[in-house]
Amino acid sequence: MATTYHGGTQIDHAQATLDRHAVSSSDGLCVECRVLGPCPAHEAAATVFALSARLPRRRPGATHPELMGTKRTDFNWLAARAG
Repeated sequence: MATTYHGGTQIDHAQATLDRHAVSSSDGLCVECRVLGPCPAHEAAATVFALSARLPRRRPGATHPELMGTKRTDFNWLAARAG
């Protein structure tokens, strides 16, 4: 049984695809295609990594976690109350 290794250029291309086609934390859409993710391009790139038995590099912030709807809360009232 032959083993297929996806290395070099294929890994680099797959990594670039995963970086562009990350699934947004806020709405679950691919940040590039704007379809419910993971999109077909993301899935194809993930398959390259699965066949190579390697893990992709993570790019911090790629999924835009700041858009998840969190609100900044003003805690100044708490400091004023303690004083």
